[in-house]
Amino acid sequence: MKALWFLSLLSFVLNMGISAQAKKVAKKPIPPKAEIPPEIERTIPEPPNQYQLRLTMENDAFGGFSDRYYTNGSRLEFHMTAGESNPTRRILGYWNNLFIVSSEKTRYLQGFALGQEFYTPTNITKADVSYGDRPYSSRAYFSNSLTTATEDTSITTELEVGMIGPAVGGKSAQMNFHNLIGSPTPQGWDSQIPNSYSGALRTDVRKFHHRFFGTQYNVNLGNIQTDVSFGLIFRFGNVDKTPGPGTSALQPGPPILHEDGKGYWYFYINPGGTFQLYNATIQGQIGTDKTYKNQNRSTAFSNWDNYLNNPTPEAGEREIQYRALSEDNGRNSLQRYILFNEFLVKGTNNPYNIGLNYLIFNNIFNGAEDIEQATRVFLLKNLLDQWEQIPDNARALAIYSIFRPEGGKLPPIVRLYSYEVLSQFILDPKQREILLQLLRDEIEYRDEKTYVADLKRAVGFVRAGFVSVSNAGFLFGLHYNYQTIDFQSAKGLPQQHQWIGFQLGKVF
Repeated sequence: MKALWFLSLLSFVLNMGISAQAKKVAKKPIPPKAEIPPEIERTIPEPPNQYQLRLTMENDAFGGFSDRYYTNGSRLEFHMTAGESNPTRRILGYWNNLFIVSSEKTRYLQGFALGQEFYTPTNITKADVSYGDRPYSSRAYFSNSLTTATEDTSITTELEVGMIGPAVGGKSAQMNFHNLIGSPTPQGWDSQIPNSYSGALRTDVRKFHHRFFGTQYNVNLGNIQTDVSFGLIFRFGNVDKTPGPGTSALQPGPPILHEDGKGYWYFYINPGGTFQLYNATIQGQIGTDKTYKNQNRSTAFSNWDNYLNNPTPEAGEREIQYRALSEDNGRNSLQRYILFNEFLVKGTNNPYNIGLNYLIFNNIFNGAEDIEQATRVFLLKNLLDQWEQIPDNARALAIYSIFRPEGGKLPPIVRLYSYEVLSQFILDPKQREILLQLLRDEIEYRDEKTYVADLKRAVGFVRAGFVSVSNAGFLFGLHYNYQTIDFQSAKGLPQQHQWIGFQLGKVF
């Protein structure tokens, strides 16, 4: 009986001890499986903020190519890591997320950029813009961007504000640069696309399906350019699927995509095409009275039958000659001067020598092309030989035409004097008065105008080059660009353009 009581008591004591121990264990919190203990979490460093600079420069002079069309572009960028509270990331992130699936490794970079672009026609030695050629234009802009990047995809969206027109300073910038390198002084900047403010939204999407192959999409929406582009990117080198930096100032793309200690390099070729809806550097301020389109030089000369009273067969024949003279595409000055001399000097009562006749031809039919120094001396000597026989209006146009300031526009009065002297010897008095009145009206109409070409919808391009980003984050890029023209040109103008660009940058 005592033994049974002792065993019962021992069992009770043991149960109480086990129950107490169980309660202690129950009270002790059990860390969840996914939670990292604080002492271990403190050993994992947070990703450092990244800062970087990038400079892009492009010019057709770098490759020794012809100076025309897109002649210069430059862009300076600053980028930094964009945290969750970054305003740019909050605004543009929604748009970027439409094209990408975010993950823990997704990087966000906010960017600021200053850029400029200059455009010129085929022949920059003319004071007038050749009809059917690309007009002079310059633009500058400031932008704020967000780049969302994964290991194989980058989305760069940019908000841009800027200006197009003389206020950008394209005239002085190109004239100073050409004087520095000894190139011809551009003469036609006074006729450039007028001042206008700009705003745009630009998105660039690049995805690499293989480390050696990717696709590129680019969309521009704004009052300077509205277009879409698509391209393929083939590359070879020591690189994984990272999209790498953009290569063109015209389509900037992402900044330097780099991880500390992971450099890469590659050669690439990027063929593609652009579909244009609007381009203000070609079309100007649509809807204003400062622009008009004309594929051929339309003057009173090329519309002979509309203003001459009782036209004769001889008048119709001369109309054909004037039209041929007026088709100035910037490249056939000598041929047209021979035509001028054959039909408007020989066989008429024109008493002047080559000196004055060449200046008349140059002012009326040849876009007031800049005259070389040796030719100026020859023309001046020829004029002095018959100076006493030259009327006052001819003397005035001769002096200004020979000693015209570099880059200066041909004044309307000098153009009118040229018309007056020419008309004195090719028309009868009645026709002459009608012609001169129409020419006065035309000069008034042409003054302060901008000559623009029609837009070409489809544009093809090929880009090729080399990109290197070192382990320490130094960027070097060298890029070749080939592009078909983006406007509907007059007959005989070049249908393509080439230029070279380079990039320098550093990640901090």
